[in-house]
Amino acid sequence: MQSEAFPSIYESNENCIISSPTGSGKTVLFELAILRLIKETNSDTNNTKIIYIAPTKSLCYEMYKNWFPSFVNLSVGMLTSDTSFLETEKAKKCNIIITTPEKWDLLTRRWSDYSRLFELVKLVLVDEIHTIKEKRGASLEVILTRMNTMCQNIRFVALSATVPNIEDLALWLKTNNELPANILSFDESYRQVQLTKFVYGYSFNCKNDFQKDAIYNSKLIEIIEKHADNRPVLIFCPTRASTISTAKFLLNNHIFSKSKKRCNHNPSDKILNECMQQGIAFHHAGISLEDRTAVEKEFLAGSINILCSTSTLAVGVNLPAYLVIIKGTKSWNSSEIQEYSDLDVLQMIGRAGRPQFETHGCAVIMTDSKMKQTYENLIHGTDVLESSLHLNLIEHLAAETSLETVYSIETAVNWLRNTFFYVRFGKNPAAYQEVNRYVSFHSVEDSQINQFCQYLLDTLVKVKIIDISNGEYKSTAYGNAMTRHYISFESMKQFINAKKFLSLQGILNLLATSEEFSVMRVRHNEKKLFKEINLSPLLKYPFLTEKKQSQIIDKVSQKVSLLIQYELGGLEFPSYEGASKLHQTLVQDKFLVFRHCFRLLKCMVDTFIEKSDGTSLKNTLFLLRSLNGHCWENTPMVLRQLKTIGLVSVRRLIRHGITNLEEMGHLSDTQIEYYLNLKIGNGIKIKNDISLLPCLNIRTKLENCKIENEELWLTFKVEISATFKSSIWHGQHLSLDIETEKSSGELIDFRRLQLNKLQSPRGFRISAKISPKLEKIEFSIHCQEIAGLGKTIVYSTDHLASQFSAKTPNIRKDLNSLEKCLFYESSSDGEVGKTSRVSHKDGLEESLSSDDSILDYLNERKKSSKAVESAAVIHPEAHSSSHFSNGRQVRSNGNYECFHSCKDKTQCRHLCCKEGIPVKYIKEKRTLLNQASIKT
Repeated sequence: MQSEAFPSIYESNENCIISSPTGSGKTVLFELAILRLIKETNSDTNNTKIIYIAPTKSLCYEMYKNWFPSFVNLSVGMLTSDTSFLETEKAKKCNIIITTPEKWDLLTRRWSDYSRLFELVKLVLVDEIHTIKEKRGASLEVILTRMNTMCQNIRFVALSATVPNIEDLALWLKTNNELPANILSFDESYRQVQLTKFVYGYSFNCKNDFQKDAIYNSKLIEIIEKHADNRPVLIFCPTRASTISTAKFLLNNHIFSKSKKRCNHNPSDKILNECMQQGIAFHHAGISLEDRTAVEKEFLAGSINILCSTSTLAVGVNLPAYLVIIKGTKSWNSSEIQEYSDLDVLQMIGRAGRPQFETHGCAVIMTDSKMKQTYENLIHGTDVLESSLHLNLIEHLAAETSLETVYSIETAVNWLRNTFFYVRFGKNPAAYQEVNRYVSFHSVEDSQINQFCQYLLDTLVKVKIIDISNGEYKSTAYGNAMTRHYISFESMKQFINAKKFLSLQGILNLLATSEEFSVMRVRHNEKKLFKEINLSPLLKYPFLTEKKQSQIIDKVSQKVSLLIQYELGGLEFPSYEGASKLHQTLVQDKFLVFRHCFRLLKCMVDTFIEKSDGTSLKNTLFLLRSLNGHCWENTPMVLRQLKTIGLVSVRRLIRHGITNLEEMGHLSDTQIEYYLNLKIGNGIKIKNDISLLPCLNIRTKLENCKIENEELWLTFKVEISATFKSSIWHGQHLSLDIETEKSSGELIDFRRLQLNKLQSPRGFRISAKISPKLEKIEFSIHCQEIAGLGKTIVYSTDHLASQFSAKTPNIRKDLNSLEKCLFYESSSDGEVGKTSRVSHKDGLEESLSSDDSILDYLNERKKSSKAVESAAVIHPEAHSSSHFSNGRQVRSNGNYECFHSCKDKTQCRHLCCKEGIPVKYIKEKRTLLNQASIKT
């Protein structure tokens, strides 16, 4: 096959669609396309990017392992949902980027942010392009359409299983000269191992899928005896429980009892160990990694003759067998039983045949008699490929509107004309009933699409994801958030319509009911496990009845909430008999939940900012920081964020009165070693980890007060600063959230800043209207990636109550005198170490902590006689205090040195540098500040 495809792949730059059966060696064609590009660029790889797209992370990882050591002068990186931030930044710089459709869709939605990256993409390699017919195939269709229309001189090479309408794919992926892509089609004769395929259909009187599974088991013996020929058998089962029941059934019927080697491993699972001694085993993600590894080794060694596995083994681990049996074609997906995807079936069939041992293999599909014809069409390549874009087109229209590709009904239709959906809808409109539901009958093709797009755009306008401005569709802040964070339409609609001023529990419930978690389900054997977790006294928000009894845990939202609380609360795993078997499953489900949580919460943050909902925003940020730290922020569990600190260490620290990061920062390394019973020298490692935490500071000053229509307007100057050794902690770039809100819950201001941008203090002004309800204003700064690291200032208007209610001309005078002396220090939520003074820097707003504020104060006193008079009214005890001058040297004239860092103070224009600061002004300033300070 490679020889026949060589001229089209290596000696041409045309787009190519290759159709061939699984196991025919088509992956080599990708490497030929890469070599062609290197040849065209004269080996100049600095400005060349190659994108490889595969439908699953397992395939991506498999290709990464193959290519990473193979290309000497080309760097290879991988981008999936599991890739960390630092790894993502590194992968973007690689020549070959291996990714999934969803991850690349997320990046291309930020086209303006990564425009330089996309300009360098010259070759796109698409594996398993036939997955475009599945629901998640819409992302693949969109990104290929986007790249083809927005990138110049880009080449596509796509590989597909055998499909009858491959010409439609070629018509869609046109070249720059509008010609269809070149088609290369190969039949079964090109397979390295010839494969015989059978589809057996069975009629069932029962509707229960678990009863059907037992019937399938009863048919297995006949199939194995007929097709196995005493060679290795791989049986794919729909559920984890089914793998175990199938293995036990075969064990009891003494299959392959004559010839078997002795297993060298004794797995911890008792049932698995019993089966393996008879040459039979099961394999699924619920058993421990050690047991899975042992099963794989024994199967490859020939000690295991029959392996029962879930469909996850079809990709990733290379365990070929002579006979592959797909025992039932339905599995759990999105909390319900669904048919396997075409990709899953083809991947499972692809495991049949062992090239190193034989030239022939066998695959058997066991299914319902009603589905027999469907799977025969699939394995023989007669199943027509259709698009799935229309199923969630509304989300992609929102993304294109955010990218400004779509701004009218005409541009929406024009964009759709470049999709595979448009090609297939024109040829087979009957296959797209979802579109026909919203269009009038007997309409022409473009008119139908026009009506469908109009309906979707109207829906987006109604939900406020987009709006109409000057006759054009524009993405709103909600739409931009939905696009940027890759959120489903249903979840975004839920966020927008959420009630205002949500509590922390309300935020958690809103998160847990997101559409993104619909793929999960509560398994029957998990209900007791989650009931035990739900009854834990350490759980923050348990699900209880009116009588304070545990609710039945059978909803996905309950499971998601309990998984989050289980992790953040540091709960111990339940210890009832049989619970240990579910530990691996819980860990995997928890990983899946956390993977979605971060982008969902970040989208909720943007949503509540747009709604000016300060309470909901505050609680969302609290939950986000807690998830980042894997602990509740307001508990001693924040200490778990430090390296080598686990649950046992946290308990020991609590016994010694250490409950937060600030208190931990005050300990010496020897104290840490004593409290945690560590060896000498280990305490310094923890101490060094603490020293890398940033020290945050926020200060405010009331600059202006005025009354308009019986309402008080206040203007504050806010300064933020930080001292830090590094802006990266535990591999994460640190960022700061600065929020200002009223006690009524209304958001006044929100800002986000990368920590590395805060090398010196930054200032900004905030204006707020205060109502007669005596509101408080809260200023806070927190590190988003670290729980328990932040500061908060609360400004109360209680002392203004009498003046605010009065209607005399003296109000303004009283307020004007007050605004000159209000100055607020911050309280710590978890400060580590002491705040150090940061000198004033040119190019930034005035630093409130510098001596410039003292100079401004002195100048104001000289200009205003009233100010001088008021300055004389100082408490006697203030004059006797001298600790405010600490750290300043006394000049020969009796004045104190200022803290300015000017090189030559004799030539400096600062009065304080030349003459110093009189002691009475230092005392006076501090006294006024103390009188007006606000307790936090």
